[in-house]
Amino acid sequence: MTHPSTPDASVAGENPDDRLSRFRLDPYSSEQLYRQLYRALRAAILSGDFSEGEAIPSENQMRDQFGIARTTVRNAMALLVSEGLVQQVRGRGTIVSHRPISHNIWNFGSFTELARRQGQRPVTRVLDHRVEDGELILVRARGLANDETVSWLNVDTSRLDLALYPGIETYDFAAQSLYEVLHRDYDRHPLRSELLLTVVPPSDRLREVFGPAAPQVPGYLCASGDVLDADDRLVERTSIVYSPAVQMKFATRWGRDTAPA
Repeated sequence: MTHPSTPDASVAGENPDDRLSRFRLDPYSSEQLYRQLYRALRAAILSGDFSEGEAIPSENQMRDQFGIARTTVRNAMALLVSEGLVQQVRGRGTIVSHRPISHNIWNFGSFTELARRQGQRPVTRVLDHRVEDGELILVRARGLANDETVSWLNVDTSRLDLALYPGIETYDFAAQSLYEVLHRDYDRHPLRSELLLTVVPPSDRLREVFGPAAPQVPGYLCASGDVLDADDRLVERTSIVYSPAVQMKFATRWGRDTAPA
């Protein structure tokens, strides 16, 4: 049986915005439509398709272009507003308030692959492995082994849609790399991530993993968000908490229009 797709802009509505034409919403996905729209708009803003101070398409335009309800558009907008990417201005609509500065956390990606490239032995300890609401929730401590000692560097949580990855709950991810499984058995290839950096308070689990050797701090750096493939399809939702012993490096590229005077 073939499911109908989201209506094309040329059929569904008037004055479609070409910058959104590459995005498609899947009404049969387990991911809610408003989150799909939020990710599409977020990607368009962060890539510079919509400039600082520019109005994005109206509720009516997006409703018609994607064939969705206004409440879906409003819920997506609320997420963008909460992140500070847009602001709603009376008489002007929803205005982009984000300057297109590209941020990249160095070495973000497959922990196993990174460790091997550096000639080190990665170690994984599964802290939680359960199915809940159609997702596999996988929590792992990741570290590097040195003789008999393991330095635990982060605790990461992956949320994986079982509709995309049937049977993935049967794998032993203490012995296998998640991304290698996604590549080999599901033909999913993570390409980029959209992450929010926050600080999370210490918990008993984090203290136990990072151990007494880690510096005592009031909170841990956490990177959370979506991992996407080349077609902007969701690969996983992730949350990574880093040990205070880990040094983070950031790369920032300023575009010509955003470089300080």
